[in-house]
Amino acid sequence: MKKKNKSRIRVYSLIFFALCIVFGKTFIYQVKEKNRLNNKIQTLKDRKDKLDSEITEAKDNLQKVDTEEFIKKVAREKLKMVEKDEIVVKYKDND
Repeated sequence: MKKKNKSRIRVYSLIFFALCIVFGKTFIYQVKEKNRLNNKIQTLKDRKDKLDSEITEAKDNLQKVDTEEFIKKVAREKLKMVEKDEIVVKYKDND
């Protein structure tokens, strides 16, 4: 009888340790996965904040489009236009 009890205890101990290993690995995997997902969430939040600021800036620029100052600025920078009383001076590059 005592040998039977000892063998039962060994079997139950092995089952217990096997379950501990399985649950331990599962727990470690879940912790790692949670950390990975939290990092991804933070990255996405940072990206969202950046896009929100770009949207705000674009809205501000859109409101400025109809101003005369903006139109003159674009005409000067993009179209290389000058006003009537201005003189254009160009320097020759020695490159």
